[in-house]
Amino acid sequence: MAKRDYYEVLGVPKTASQDDIKQAYRRLARQYHPDVAKENPKAAEEKFKEFSEAYEVLADPEKRQKYDQMGFAGVETDFGPGGFNWQNFTHMGDLEDLLGASPLFQQFFGGFGSPFGRVGRGSAFRGNDIELAVRLPLLAAVQGAHPTVDVPHTGPCPDCHGTGARNGTAVETCPECQGQGQVRRVQNRGYTQLITIAECPRCHGTGQRILDRCPTCGGKGRTSSVEKIEITVPPGVEDGSVLRVAGHGMEGTGGGRAGDLFVQVLFEPSLEFRREGQDVYSETTVPLSVALLGGEVEVATVEGRAALKIPAGTQPETQFRLRGRGFPRYRGSTRGDQIVTAHVELPRSLSGREKDLLREALGTRTSAPPKRESIFRRHMGG
Repeated sequence: MAKRDYYEVLGVPKTASQDDIKQAYRRLARQYHPDVAKENPKAAEEKFKEFSEAYEVLADPEKRQKYDQMGFAGVETDFGPGGFNWQNFTHMGDLEDLLGASPLFQQFFGGFGSPFGRVGRGSAFRGNDIELAVRLPLLAAVQGAHPTVDVPHTGPCPDCHGTGARNGTAVETCPECQGQGQVRRVQNRGYTQLITIAECPRCHGTGQRILDRCPTCGGKGRTSSVEKIEITVPPGVEDGSVLRVAGHGMEGTGGGRAGDLFVQVLFEPSLEFRREGQDVYSETTVPLSVALLGGEVEVATVEGRAALKIPAGTQPETQFRLRGRGFPRYRGSTRGDQIVTAHVELPRSLSGREKDLLREALGTRTSAPPKRESIFRRHMGG
C-alpha cells in the first residue's frame, strides 16, 4: 500500500506551525490510545505507527524541510533499510506525559519493538540494528566475496554484569519509586485531575540505586567493543544492495533478542569495465589490417581473457557481443553478456611505398599532373 502524505496523515495543512503539528499528534494519540482501542488493538497499532512516523519528520524543522523539497526520498536515509521503526522515534517524552504507562499501554507497544515497551522494570527490549557499508572491487560481484567488517557493539559490562554497581552487588532499593521503577504524578487542572505514570528519573526504571559505581563502565552498566565479522557477499549482488546479518546488531536488554546488522555493498568503479545490470561493457583496439582482412584479438573479460573474432571489413566503433561473459544473476543460474566496442587503430604515418600500395589496393592511384609549357618556348615558337 502506498504511503500517505505526512501532512494528510496528521490532518494539517503544509503551512501548519510546529504547535499545530504537535496538537494534531496529541489529538491522534488520544484517539488511538490503547485503553480506547481495545476492540482492535492491531489496527490501532499500525495507525499509531503511521502518524508517529509523520510526526517524527514534521516535528523536526530540518527533516520537514527535506521532506517538503524531496518528498519521502528526502528523509528515507533518516530511517533504517526497513523504513521507520520505533528505534527512530525521538519524541518519547511527548507521549509519556500524555498517555502514561498503563499495563495495557506496555502490552500494546511492547509487541513490535516500541521504546515504550520498556516502561517499568523487567521488560524485554530488542537491541538496535547496526548499519555499515563495505566497498569492494567491481569484479567481486562475479565470484562473490567474504570481506571482514568491524562492527561496534555496546553490551552489558562484564565486571558488573550490567548492573552498573561495583562487583554487581553495591545497590539498594530506589527511594524515589520504592523499587517500582515508575513514578506516579498528579496534576490538578481546575476541576480535573491529570494522572501520569512514567519511568523513574532516578533509577531509570530499574527500581534500584547504585551505591558504588563500577569502575569499568563508570556505572553505565554497558561497555563498548568492536567485533570482527566475516560476511558473505553472493555473486551477482547489485551495487548499493543491503545484506542482512541476523543477530549481529546491538544486544537486547531484559532478555530481549539482539538487533540485526545491515551491510550496504558498494562496488568501486573499474577502468576496464562498466556494469549495467548483468551485462558488462568494455572496449578494445583493433589494428587496421585486422579490421580490413579479419582475424582475432584478445580482450579482457571479468574472468580473465578471451579471443574475439573480427570479421573482414569491420567498421570503427562496431560492437560485438560475447554471450555469457557478463555478471551472474543474483540468486539465479543465468549470466549476462559482455558488449565490446571495437576501435580501429589507424597508422599515424606511412612510407611512400606503403602509400602507393594502399592506393593500388584501394584503386585510388592518380597520374602525375601535365607539365606546363614554359612561357619562353611558347613565345619563341620553339
